[in-house]
Amino acid sequence: MKSKTNLAERCPRLRIRRRETHVIRPAAPRPERRDCQGQLLARLRIMAGPNGMITEATMRPWCSATFVGAQHRLVLTLSGPDAHVTADMLLDTLGEADFALHGHIVADAIVDAIHMAGDEWVALTLAILTIEEW
Repeated sequence: MKSKTNLAERCPRLRIRRRETHVIRPAAPRPERRDCQGQLLARLRIMAGPNGMITEATMRPWCSATFVGAQHRLVLTLSGPDAHVTADMLLDTLGEADFALHGHIVADAIVDAIHMAGDEWVALTLAILTIEEW
C-alpha cells in the first residue's frame, strides 16, 4: 500500500485544495404586491358623488415586459334626478382624472358600456388599468 505522500510527490496535480465555503444567498424577493383597489374605489365614489354606488368590482393581476399592475373592472351605478349629468361629467373627466393612488398609477381608464333605465338611473361599466410605481 502506497502512502499518500508518495502519491502526492509523484503526481503534484492531484492535490486537493480546500477553500473556504461561502454561503450563497438568493436575491431578496420582491416585496409582496400592493393592492390599490380599495383606494381606487374610494376615489371613484368621491367622483360619482353621493348618488353613486359601485355595485360590482373585480381585479386581476396584470404585467407586461416592463410593468406590473392590475386590471380592474367595475360597475358604477348613478341614481337620482341628475344621474345623466353626473354620468356625462364622469365620461368627460375619467380619461384625464388624477386618482392619486399611493404606490400606483392609473395608466388607462375607459368606459366599456353605458346602461340607462329611465331618467334617473345610469350604470357605467369601467375598465381601469393600474401599474405599480417602482
